[in-house]
Amino acid sequence: MKCVGKVSHLDSKNRAIIIAREKVSINTRVFDSENEPIGKVVDVFGPVREPYIAIISKKKTRITKYVGREVYRK
Repeated sequence: MKCVGKVSHLDSKNRAIIIAREKVSINTRVFDSENEPIGKVVDVFGPVREPYIAIISKKKTRITKYVGREVYRK
């Protein structure tokens, strides 16, 4: 698995905002360190050198517990 980045905070729409370490496409599935699915990328925005990624959580996933943690993609 490749590290996408660290969850910075949640936005007003309850999406997890991540400062990306690498280029990630919309609809990419995102996982935690134990390979459990968290959700998928719905938006990429901000500066080209350090883009931000917005992730919506999978149903029944408490996205708040991932703030401050690194997330991954396959």
